[in-house]
Amino acid sequence: MPKTLAIFGAGPVLGLSLARRFGREGFRVALVARTTENLDRLVAALAEDGIEAAGFTADVYDHQQIEAAVAAITKEYGQIDVAEFSPGGGNMGEGIESVLDVDPANLQLILDRFLLSGVALVRAVLPDMVERGEGAILFTAGQSGIYPTPFLGNAGMAQAALRNYFHNLNAVLADKGVYVGAVNVGALIEGSVPHQAVMSATEPLGFEPEVIHPDVFAENFWALYAKRDRAEALVGAFGQ
Repeated sequence: MPKTLAIFGAGPVLGLSLARRFGREGFRVALVARTTENLDRLVAALAEDGIEAAGFTADVYDHQQIEAAVAAITKEYGQIDVAEFSPGGGNMGEGIESVLDVDPANLQLILDRFLLSGVALVRAVLPDMVERGEGAILFTAGQSGIYPTPFLGNAGMAQAALRNYFHNLNAVLADKGVYVGAVNVGALIEGSVPHQAVMSATEPLGFEPEVIHPDVFAENFWALYAKRDRAEALVGAFGQ
């Protein structure tokens, strides 16, 4: 029976590349996103590549909807072998404030988005993985969790907390057969909404941003999963 990759926060750029990379290894793919239109396009694109995929509608910022999506995928495919969490998508930049503008309200917003939703996903998928003695949980994280970046004030705080979380999970789950790791985004992902916004900006940035194709990130995800020899990878060094 083929293994199942479930992408929570699947989109047409990184999510599609990730699905294709694991699909080439024989995985079938469960795609979780807010809209059926997005999911239908992704399923059709993967079908053209001969990759089995199905869409599951859910808001990955809603903890109950995460649990419902996990239950629906498990009912459809039997189990989730790899869960990947990619919060943000098109609204990734909304609510991010520089360090001097961080307040409790905007920090809570970003913590809910990047950290607490990830914890909710772990809580939903981990028990079954531990019981089976196998599985993997992957996160799309950000370089601001490694390198403090003032203009990513509240995002960096959430990413640093997420980094602490996945490193600790990696350590305590290693002898239980479950791998946890993250790919940190340190550049603009080619074709993404942030990349498009930068390209269409009328005012100069003052520096030349690094742009990397999503397939490069997907390859790093596969390497982490296949080798399991480290807890994270950093692709690019945007802002450094």
